[in-house]
Amino acid sequence: MTARVGRVDHPVAAVRDLAAAGKGLARLGFVVPPIGRHQQWGTANICIMFAGDYLEVRGIGDPNKFLAGLDVFLEKGEGLCGVAFNAASAAESYEQGIASGLGIEPPRDLHRKLVLPDRTLDLRFRTVMLASDLYPGLTHANLCEHLTPQTLRQPGWLDHPNGVTGFARLIGVISDIDAAQETYLRLLGEEQVRREGATLWLDFREGAVIELISPQDAAGRGIALPERGSDYLAAAVLLTSDLGRARELLQANAVGLTNTDHGLKIDPADAFGLQLYLQSAAA
Repeated sequence: MTARVGRVDHPVAAVRDLAAAGKGLARLGFVVPPIGRHQQWGTANICIMFAGDYLEVRGIGDPNKFLAGLDVFLEKGEGLCGVAFNAASAAESYEQGIASGLGIEPPRDLHRKLVLPDRTLDLRFRTVMLASDLYPGLTHANLCEHLTPQTLRQPGWLDHPNGVTGFARLIGVISDIDAAQETYLRLLGEEQVRREGATLWLDFREGAVIELISPQDAAGRGIALPERGSDYLAAAVLLTSDLGRARELLQANAVGLTNTDHGLKIDPADAFGLQLYLQSAAA
């Protein structure tokens, strides 16, 4: 028995200035919706939408409200700060998690106001927080049930000039693969956890997979972030329908690019600390 954890719903990135981040995301070739504000929390965000997942870029809206650790994370810089997994039912995930002996909190209702030119969207969610020892290599993780999925994606929001269609892979760093494997077997079950040498794969059979690697491997790939400690979410790989077009757009916008074995890497200095790779969806 596990906690009924679904596919990767959305990775989360932390930034200090959401307005500046929005301009930076547009420069990277994304369609950028307006800034939304969580009503129960002090956080605000921009969500770059894809058909099956999305990137949440989160900043501080009201420092006097609950910030879910965002302020602490930002003390050491910007970048990827967590993952939200999909939950078909937050209540069922919570009940199954408790029955499995996992550290899991009761579901919380959360909604986000998003002001459009012609109307205001009230996007509603139900979240389940996981104990901090249940997600090695992901910095932070929770479960998310969408209560208003029909309004989450608006016309035109998926038509990104860079051709990006979604996430292929998230890459995290783990210092103890044996302990991480045991943890994810408890959280996810045997069907979703696969070990290959010093790499641990979390495969949800749809959407992005998660690759958990050693600090040595991360250093060799140039994605090590020692200021984040020994276990953290390091990078993400995005799929684009036209890698050539994406490259031309980014070069025209003077974005730093590097060809690597893992895809076309965007200079983190041009992506507010995010380590992002682009790969062809046709590969």
